[in-house]
Amino acid sequence: MGDTLWATPAIRAIKKALPQVDIDLILQPQWSDLFFGNKNIRRLISYHSQWYRQIIGLPKMLQSRYDHVLIFHANRNISRILPWLRCKSILSHQYPDSIPGIPNKQIVRFEKPVHGILHRLGLLEKIQIPSNGTHMDLFLNDNDQAEAFLFLKKNHMTPKEFIYINAGGSSPYKQWPVDKFISLTKLIQQNTPLTIMLGGGPEAVDRVVSIEKQLDKQRVTRATHLPLGINCALIAQARMLITPDSGPMHVGFALKVPTISLFWSINSQNIIRNELNGSKYCGPLEIDKSLSTVLYGNFKGEKKGYGPEHLHLNPILVSDVWEKVLGFLNMRK
Repeated sequence: MGDTLWATPAIRAIKKALPQVDIDLILQPQWSDLFFGNKNIRRLISYHSQWYRQIIGLPKMLQSRYDHVLIFHANRNISRILPWLRCKSILSHQYPDSIPGIPNKQIVRFEKPVHGILHRLGLLEKIQIPSNGTHMDLFLNDNDQAEAFLFLKKNHMTPKEFIYINAGGSSPYKQWPVDKFISLTKLIQQNTPLTIMLGGGPEAVDRVVSIEKQLDKQRVTRATHLPLGINCALIAQARMLITPDSGPMHVGFALKVPTISLFWSINSQNIIRNELNGSKYCGPLEIDKSLSTVLYGNFKGEKKGYGPEHLHLNPILVSDVWEKVLGFLNMRK
């Protein structure tokens, strides 16, 4: 999800520089909800990695002749369809081992590591398109917003008076422990009038149920069963978002919702996270501090014992997150 939203600053820049051009976006269908309201895009084309599904979708791609094909993010299976595209040029920032068959001269390289959004903007420099900022775009459609307000009403929740908590994570190592979420949500219920909305993908359902059972039932609800578009509309109405570094974090950034991001530093196999996948290159970019704060540390453990040179190995405690919650709340007073 984040890799998909990182494309929006580049799409916006193209449309501003060349308002007369048409932009088609090829993407996995599960992320289409993020772009239905984006007026910078003419057409969404579903992409599938299986060869037989690629054949089905190819005729739609062949309807147009493109000036440029910009590969913002793709897996190696896209190399099957690239020779069929009718275009003058193809540019990518991913190396040949990621997408076989792309000549070196068509790969935009960077002298030093940069944020994922800047990778995409770097492609635009090659075709003389100036940047239009780094903020991500997410346009909510009327239906999703209406459904979100109806959901809030049915669950006796008020816009801007609840905290949206993403209790999931696309991989196990991205999932902050359930017991810590329970302690945090209890603190919120005991010390504030705010209600709690629990969200996340399919992997979060059991975790969310476990958390919900421990809370005041009158002040918590879950949104794991709702479509992505409605969840985005709910996040837009939240007082703040608490999330690991997964898709909803980028939704929060795009919608300018105060977001507390939990970045893991070491996984269950004691493997330290590659810096290139950390908060510096995959987290908030040029986002005001009133809208974003990052906690970076070990998701396991209950005590801190590492010094300044190894702070990233210390666990992210409930008290750390609660402090950030209070910080955002105090900004609003």
